[in-house]
Amino acid sequence: MPALCIEEYAAEPTVTCYTAGPIFKKMKVLKKFKRRMGLAGRQSGTSNLPPLTFHPVCGENVRIANDGRVARRTESFCKGIAFSNRPIRIGERVCLRLLEVNSNWSGVIRFGFTSQDPAGLRDALPKYACPDLTNKPGYWAKALSERFAEQGSILFYYADSSGDVHFGINGEERGVFFSGVDTRSQLWGLFDVYGNSTAVEFLDPESQLNNRVRIVNDLSPGSSTASSRVVPQAALPAPQSQTQPPARPDSGVERLQPSMAQLALTPTPRSPDALPLRHYAHTAFTPLPFHRVRGRNVRLNNDRTVAARTETEYSHGYVFTARPLRPGERLVVQVLHVEAMYVGALAFGLTSANPAGLEPSELPEDCDLLLDRLEYWVVSKDVAASPQPADELAFALSHQGEVTFSRNGAAPQVFMHVDHTLQLWAFFDVYGNTSKIRSLGVTHDPAPPQQPASSSPPRRPEPVGRPAHPQLSRASPLVVSLPPSPPSPPTTHTHNASPPPPLPAPREPISGHGTMSSVYSGAYMEPVSASSTLTSRGDLPPGPALHECTVCYEKPVDSVLYMCGHMCMCYECALQQWRGRGGGQCPICRAVIRDVIRTYRS
Repeated sequence: MPALCIEEYAAEPTVTCYTAGPIFKKMKVLKKFKRRMGLAGRQSGTSNLPPLTFHPVCGENVRIANDGRVARRTESFCKGIAFSNRPIRIGERVCLRLLEVNSNWSGVIRFGFTSQDPAGLRDALPKYACPDLTNKPGYWAKALSERFAEQGSILFYYADSSGDVHFGINGEERGVFFSGVDTRSQLWGLFDVYGNSTAVEFLDPESQLNNRVRIVNDLSPGSSTASSRVVPQAALPAPQSQTQPPARPDSGVERLQPSMAQLALTPTPRSPDALPLRHYAHTAFTPLPFHRVRGRNVRLNNDRTVAARTETEYSHGYVFTARPLRPGERLVVQVLHVEAMYVGALAFGLTSANPAGLEPSELPEDCDLLLDRLEYWVVSKDVAASPQPADELAFALSHQGEVTFSRNGAAPQVFMHVDHTLQLWAFFDVYGNTSKIRSLGVTHDPAPPQQPASSSPPRRPEPVGRPAHPQLSRASPLVVSLPPSPPSPPTTHTHNASPPPPLPAPREPISGHGTMSSVYSGAYMEPVSASSTLTSRGDLPPGPALHECTVCYEKPVDSVLYMCGHMCMCYECALQQWRGRGGGQCPICRAVIRDVIRTYRS
């Protein structure tokens, strides 16, 4: 009869089984359970290493205490870099307790590895580990998510032979933290006691292992806990063969098997890739998958209709539609999963940038920074605050450039205007508490009726959006609203005087990237192009608004207020009006100033 012997290390019990049927499967489950709980045997060669302590070389604000086991930042929020006192082996777990956490700052501990011996860094430590050290070769670190940074939490991490750094919180593995560590050289632990993390303490992984090993002891033969777990004979699996020899009475197999049967090893349920539709259940959608280019923290399913953000991240969840959104189309997405620990929600926008030409590494963490790119970008954050799973969100682009939003079949509301004459790809930032969405597809609205011919030209639509870049280029006009020039005094003509020359016909604005116009003024203002010289063109009448700041009356006008579009101040006074004495309102129309954009004259 074959015998199966399973041995575990690090003070774990030895279990010997004499049957290789259902018991073998149960023991395999036990080993998986132990790996998940951090009880698996440690890599050979790490159990005899001395305990980790902090290296005496540390940041200016760090004090080492408790025989080198505690690193405490005494003031400020930075200059808290610390190192381990010895190199760390591949597979060796570094275990830290977040000893003190406050709420006076933002950000928490950064941790990782360095191949540089700390002894040679005594006079060369910067303020921050990220990015001051990580921008140099031989340093790898990343910030812990603030939702894990609770006082008393136990953090562990380790590097494997492929250079991936894994981490976990309170005994539970959380996955790969970052990658790219060069494991060919010695590695010291690198820490930055930063922000709200003010003190950390090294813990012995062996003691943490022994604190949880009683989970396995309860399942082992001879354990009083195991022997007390008796289940009816009907609950045991039926014997596979009548000729199979019985187990030895003193082996405890009868006690081990029912104990394993009672062990619940169900993993965290995985969020679904589809939920029942409520408001669009009978709608015929045209599929519109996401583009292959995406943010670095988001993953797509096989047909690219589901976008799920990495569990331990909250940003860089950009996804784009595979083709431009056409006027008259309504794009509907469904929220599949939310994460209540994060703030902020899904962002939606439109861009003239073809996703195929974008690099994921160039996409910013804050989607507002997309507006500084050279392409045409319009974005709205938190379009669906407090989302719930199964919420159905509809975004429609009209033939007039209006973009509407509707949630769960409610009446659509206009929340942005765009230049619908461009090819516009829709994009989402799966951000904050929205962690997984599904593209249901698009529906088509009927085209508007043709307008009858008229002798007067139609008014140009007034798209709302932020200009993509202070220096305009060639796509669509940047429209600004200038204060009216003072009326010229009446002129008396004699019979000998020739009549004044007629004013030239207005020109179309020279094309540029993003567009902007006032949405606060009730009266229509004739748009004036800011992409060429405002005062040198002969067809624009001179006036004080084009030359002199209306606040200081000293410097020339060289800024435009977003979103109202008024151009009446120098850049310095505009910043003061926005952030300082002006109360953040335009001095002409009293609209709220969202940004100040500097203009340049050629």
